[in-house]
Amino acid sequence: MKSLRTIAYGVALTLMFGAAAQSQSADKSGDKSADKRYLIVLIGPTGSGKTTQAEFLKKRFGIPTIAVDDLVTANPAALAKYRTRGITPGPPQLNPAIDALVAEKITSLDLTKGVALDGYPASKDQADHLAALAAKLNLPPPIIIQIDLPDDVVKQRLKTRKRADDTPDLIEERLKNYHREMDMIRSYYPQANIWTINGDKPVAEVSGTIEAILKDEMPKP
Repeated sequence: MKSLRTIAYGVALTLMFGAAAQSQSADKSGDKSADKRYLIVLIGPTGSGKTTQAEFLKKRFGIPTIAVDDLVTANPAALAKYRTRGITPGPPQLNPAIDALVAEKITSLDLTKGVALDGYPASKDQADHLAALAAKLNLPPPIIIQIDLPDDVVKQRLKTRKRADDTPDLIEERLKNYHREMDMIRSYYPQANIWTINGDKPVAEVSGTIEAILKDEMPKP
């Protein structure tokens, strides 16, 4: 027959582990992002900190990022095939090959937490392609996160980082492309899907705002 001390010890353990389980359950239920999948579109001018925030999404939420600029750099032959046929005017990000490259990359990823896209979609055709791809992969409607900076701040940031390709003409071209892409985003997606963040704030503050958006803790202005 068990002693009273043994019984009391067993009851104490049950209560202790039960309380811990309830605490963990409460913590998880309080974090609305815990069981969510995301489709995030990051948009912002060069120098706005998108790469830094993409790293934050990966570290904090486990969300991988596809950067179109990386696809352009890594797949010159695929883009050149269209360029030589005279199909692609404008920047390489609008090349028809990008759709296939994005689809191939997305389907190779672990989408347990979803995916973030940096620089895609950049046109209505690409937005249509993304919608079809998201439906196929059972991804939710996109959350558009615009990390915005005034043009003069962008120019100053790029001037101080002193990269060879940050020439005045190229900077102006990138800003032009950014504003064109943002105009398309605003016309294509409902305003409720678009969040604009001041990219001139400290990095941690921008990250905190993105976290609040994903946790449904940020009221829509």
